[in-house]
Amino acid sequence: MNRQQDDIQWSKSNHSIFEDFALDLQAFDRTKKPPFYGGQDLNYCLELQQKRLQDKKLVMKYEFVPRGHFADKSGPGKSWRDDHYLSRMEYRTCRLNRTFYREGRKVYEKARNFIFYQIVTFIHNRDAVAADLYTCPACGAISRIADLQQGCPYCGTFFEMNDLFPKVTNFFFVRDSGGTEKELKSEIGKWIRPCIGLSAVGYILYFLLEGGGILQALISGTLGGIVFGAIIGYLLWVVRTLGSLFKEAGKSLPMLTNVAGSEKRFVSLMKRYSPEFSYEYFSDKAVSLLKMIIFSGDARELPNYAGEPVGNLFSDIVESAYTGAVALKQFQVRGDDCLVAVDVYMENIYDDGGRIYSQNDKFRVYLKKNIRKPIDYHFSIRRILCKGCGGSFDATKQRSCPNCQKKYELEDDDWCVVKIQKR
Repeated sequence: MNRQQDDIQWSKSNHSIFEDFALDLQAFDRTKKPPFYGGQDLNYCLELQQKRLQDKKLVMKYEFVPRGHFADKSGPGKSWRDDHYLSRMEYRTCRLNRTFYREGRKVYEKARNFIFYQIVTFIHNRDAVAADLYTCPACGAISRIADLQQGCPYCGTFFEMNDLFPKVTNFFFVRDSGGTEKELKSEIGKWIRPCIGLSAVGYILYFLLEGGGILQALISGTLGGIVFGAIIGYLLWVVRTLGSLFKEAGKSLPMLTNVAGSEKRFVSLMKRYSPEFSYEYFSDKAVSLLKMIIFSGDARELPNYAGEPVGNLFSDIVESAYTGAVALKQFQVRGDDCLVAVDVYMENIYDDGGRIYSQNDKFRVYLKKNIRKPIDYHFSIRRILCKGCGGSFDATKQRSCPNCQKKYELEDDDWCVVKIQKR
């Protein structure tokens, strides 16, 4: 981190999963190494995005500048769990600068204050996960967690449990309109100082034209400029701030109206069929699946998509950030299948070949899941157990089992996207 605020600096020496992940994400454009604490599906999505950027001859840089009320510690967040895993939402306040370069030349830059959210998954029952499948971080082969602790059967690398967990399974940014006392004083000062200067000059000229002496004009004009300029500057800051808030509120009103009541209604409906259902987990999963589809070359090659070709709907998106809003639009149960439609709000950055620009988008995402099977909060498409022969494989690279050729159906184990529309 090159810039700091109040001597706050995120560092790996702080032994914080949150900060380690943020620093690895910041260095990703340079190292090409996915974050150490990144979950396997999350890192796969980052790899897909990196491929999209390379195809566009772009380099994207993240820079996180700690700031705000939670710059050096996470505020209270929600958590959810199943019999094996505990997921917790953590967040910090920061200034995020996203910069794009093409062939070494800066072509786009935008810096904003955000609340940076991370979903971190922990193990709370180590014995219960011993038989769960996991992709070896060293060679990529799929083995049982117990085997990896005794030595990967394929490459021989030994892993401690803390090498495998905890992991960040998703992250997103939400605009932070609040500010610290120091930030507010600095912002108000930017408006007051020029107003004082202009007012002082105006008063001095006025007193000189009225026939006053130079000394009197300087003293009276300066005092008048300080008082009047400070008042005018503060009022202008208030008007500008209120205007900005009303403008943002106007933009957000349709989203807020659409989202209102969704969580409560969705949870009430799902609890009838899936007592362990977590709205936070579902939102996290829906966004994760959507981002994989956005950055894939062909969505039909992904195990989490079972719909029609999406064409060029996402081909120009080079960065996609969840804005923290998911709205339930449809819900129905047919036999063992639960079908839902949700509106997901994203802030996307596009490269259409001629220019790079940001745009707020709303996607209607249709998902399906077999509700006979309880939710596995650490299910990963990178670790699939074939129901035909019992073999394991990476479903991000193969839709069918390489051993028996049986096609894998994701909705038997997790949510699967069956349709996407841009609204």
